[in-house]
Amino acid sequence: MSKTITVFGGANMDILGMPGSALRLRDSNIGRVLLRPGGVGRNVACHIAALGEACVLLTAFGQDDLSEPLKASCVSAGVDISAARTVPDARTGVYLCLHDETGDMLAAVNDMAVADALTPDYAASCLPRINSSALCVVDANPPAETVEYLARNAAVPLLMDPVSCAKLDRVLPVLPYLTAIKPNIHEAMALTGCRTARDCAQALLRQGVKRAFISLGAEGLCCADDQGITLLPVEHPSEAAKTGAGDALCAGLAVAMAHGETTLECAKFGMAHAARYLQSEEETP
Repeated sequence: MSKTITVFGGANMDILGMPGSALRLRDSNIGRVLLRPGGVGRNVACHIAALGEACVLLTAFGQDDLSEPLKASCVSAGVDISAARTVPDARTGVYLCLHDETGDMLAAVNDMAVADALTPDYAASCLPRINSSALCVVDANPPAETVEYLARNAAVPLLMDPVSCAKLDRVLPVLPYLTAIKPNIHEAMALTGCRTARDCAQALLRQGVKRAFISLGAEGLCCADDQGITLLPVEHPSEAAKTGAGDALCAGLAVAMAHGETTLECAKFGMAHAARYLQSEEETP
């Protein structure tokens, strides 16, 4: 089977605010503002390509001044976007994020209306390509009915990234169909009602997920399958801004899964790639 990995999900431009000192609310803070390509699906796909794997991104682009640099970022990273949709007169997705002084996300707003074009009909048209790949990564940006269609009809392993707590209603119904899921600890707690990573992992497995990879931020990663639960600490903590680290982790998990690695080896490979990304000079893949 081909080792090509498909990614079905969102692509957008990121606007990131980085204050230079302790953030003062309801005031103008001196710092840096970055405009760069982003989106969970797009970021994961670019990381997969950077790891040397063939990757197809199935997404929806708007048709405005932001769409061309976003498409170009995918092409230059080696990601195949030939089957992606361009929606006439639609706005390109935008993710606006404000960090605190440590680099952690303080608050964010996402405008991903263009993802509504990722319909079940579009997913059906992409199904032959998905089913000829080794693995499909799905994020929760497409409509709920599309996520469910993919979960029920994909014949290859599925790795789900929930994206945010606001979109978990799209994730809950498909848990029994997932090979793996990569929530952060806040998403995992919201999905399960549990309060610890171990309890969340056990609850996800009980709901039918075969592998759970719960990101704990600076505290590491909790990985679980029917063989047990392991907590992996971060070996080399980074002071870099954390935005994008979860996408790098997801890509590493996807590549290792596509190559048939165990759950623990997938977790180690994903963490290693995320660490390299955080310690690199590049802002985005």
